[in-house]
Amino acid sequence: MRRLLLLGAALASTAALGDIISPIEAACRGKKAGEACRAEFGQGVCGPAKCTRNDYSEGPPPKRKEVECLTCEARAPDAGAPASVKQATPRKR
Repeated sequence: MRRLLLLGAALASTAALGDIISPIEAACRGKKAGEACRAEFGQGVCGPAKCTRNDYSEGPPPKRKEVECLTCEARAPDAGAPASVKQATPRKR
């Protein structure tokens, strides 16, 4: 009985992994397009992109849908960006 419970918990947790957003999308959470961000590649700028999500509207198993989102892109801020965006500098590790 205990093994069945553990197996059920393990299977349920792997299904939820599909709902985790990517690190480059997480770096822009709560930010606007053009704002500075930091991802595994270093400094970047939040820019518009297409991201996929699990859609449970028709019940399980979920279907994949594409939505508008912001992701951290490896590029310098625009010259016309606000000073708060321009001053972002890489942190030392």
